[in-house]
Amino acid sequence: MAEMLVLITAVLVIVVFTLWQLKRLVSGVRRYPYIPKERLNTPTEQAFYAAVQRAAGSSALIACKVRIADVLQVRFRKRHRRDQRWWRYFRLISAKHVDLVVCEPRGGRILAAIELDDRSHRRRDRKRRDRFVDDAFASAGVPLLRFPASGRYDARDIQERLMPYLTTPKEGSVTCHNSRSTTR
Repeated sequence: MAEMLVLITAVLVIVVFTLWQLKRLVSGVRRYPYIPKERLNTPTEQAFYAAVQRAAGSSALIACKVRIADVLQVRFRKRHRRDQRWWRYFRLISAKHVDLVVCEPRGGRILAAIELDDRSHRRRDRKRRDRFVDDAFASAGVPLLRFPASGRYDARDIQERLMPYLTTPKEGSVTCHNSRSTTR
């Protein structure tokens, strides 16, 4: 009798598991525990973004919340899959972001990065992170501009700080300052 009960239970478990797997296959959609965020930017970030766009005009493309590893790369190549030296430096930038990246409108060459420093940047851990980010951008020769967060932003002030990176010294060429490259 007990053997029969165990057998029936085992068959039921197998049938339930098989039906559950079939349902997953038929639906074709895996269920992950993700939901959409309401907004990409906070209202302060959105106001700053709008001011930067006005300041840059059509002379630059502005990208929001860009992963630092998409702006900077580790100087030396990965020799093999488990190259710990490469991974050590990549991990330092792979999960960090900058608020805005200013790019050339034709071709997307990176001209500068921008951080909007709100009150969270006063925390000790954020100060350490900010020092690292400043040093990483300086090492790569990519300008990183910091602006304090506020309720209002003056596009003229922003334009004044951005202008050295947006200027075109010769007709038809764009120079990325702090870099040796010029494109025509």
